[in-house]
Amino acid sequence: MRENDPDSCFIFLVGTKTDLLASDERQKTERDAVRIAAEMHAEFWAVSSKTGENVQAFFFRVAALAFENSITKDMEKGVPASIGNGDTIKSDRITLAEGTNHEVKRSCC
Repeated sequence: MRENDPDSCFIFLVGTKTDLLASDERQKTERDAVRIAAEMHAEFWAVSSKTGENVQAFFFRVAALAFENSITKDMEKGVPASIGNGDTIKSDRITLAEGTNHEVKRSCC
């Protein structure tokens, strides 16, 4: 972050093994993690590879931000944005269509 433009990368704070914590302890830990992530200008994600909780959603988020960043840079350079047949990408979570204007949420909560 000190050597690069702060907007040139995305920062994620990822808490793993969420399946190992009791509910009360998990809530407290996640509140602390969200606070720390906000101070870092990062997104916080709680995941569990054992249960699969939020793993796919987290990687979809990383891929979506990287893709959006790539398309935005191409459009700023005047390169036509083309995604494919019909210019639409679909996943089981969201649909990104060319020309859709949406804000990027910088924190999870």
